[in-house]
Amino acid sequence: MATATQNGIFISVVVPFRNARRYIGQCVQSLLAQSYPADRYEIIMVDNNSTDGSAQTVASSQRVKLLHEPRPGAYIARNRGIEHAKGEVIAFTDADCSARGDWLTTIASKIRDTPALVLLGRVAFAKESFGLSTLAAYEAEKAAFVFSGNTSEIYYGCAGNMAMRRCLFAELGPFTEARRGGDTTFIQDVIRRYTCGAVSYVPEMLVRHLEITSPLNWYRKLVHYGASHEKYRKLCDVRALNTRERLEVFRAMVRKRGLGPFRATASLAYLGMGAISYGIGRRCHGLTGSDIAPCEVARE
Repeated sequence: MATATQNGIFISVVVPFRNARRYIGQCVQSLLAQSYPADRYEIIMVDNNSTDGSAQTVASSQRVKLLHEPRPGAYIARNRGIEHAKGEVIAFTDADCSARGDWLTTIASKIRDTPALVLLGRVAFAKESFGLSTLAAYEAEKAAFVFSGNTSEIYYGCAGNMAMRRCLFAELGPFTEARRGGDTTFIQDVIRRYTCGAVSYVPEMLVRHLEITSPLNWYRKLVHYGASHEKYRKLCDVRALNTRERLEVFRAMVRKRGLGPFRATASLAYLGMGAISYGIGRRCHGLTGSDIAPCEVARE
């Protein structure tokens, strides 16, 4: 394993992908263009049975290590990447995300200067319309609320923008091999072992979700997230925010953005549609089949 030197912590970036040709080039370019020293990080992309030429796009860059994982599942692919990672810190993003130029620099600085074992960053969307900006601002405020408290059952993971010390995988094992929620079950394992203080939200650690170009895109995602929540919450003690908590997050967002009554009302309408979408996913989760592999989550 590589170790820290005076030139900085060595970081391994792990990105799973499957048929992501539309966005994967932008993802790779954003990782290659990081301000962090090129000799202090590696990029590991794990092909999970792509058939659209995604792997060929990745293979065209000599600085990227391309792996193949035939078993389907993003967390299975992430686990394969972790097996080959050399870094003392492992950072994760998705193939449809673009990391800001100081992403790795921020990760290295925060994980060196704070006691946190896991960092979770902010996810922005592809465009900056009022609706999308409102939805992104709410998600950022929600993350700040969740990760600043000690209510462990509302903690969640976000493998699209997450970094952690490699030693955690030696202590807790790999990600749960689930279609969704493997990051949340891992975070729950971390805080059971080390308390909530082991997880830190870093808004300066920014990636942009390229797939989300309109509120409708996000609402569709929320349906899937709601369905997944109902499945993985059976495997670990988690819950969604209640109405009081959501209102507290909304009020904080309105204050921070300086919204007047009209814009606050418009924001509430966008967020209400998001809540409805998430609720639909939770109620209809049984219609989509099982997303969870038959494996144990608790790792004592």
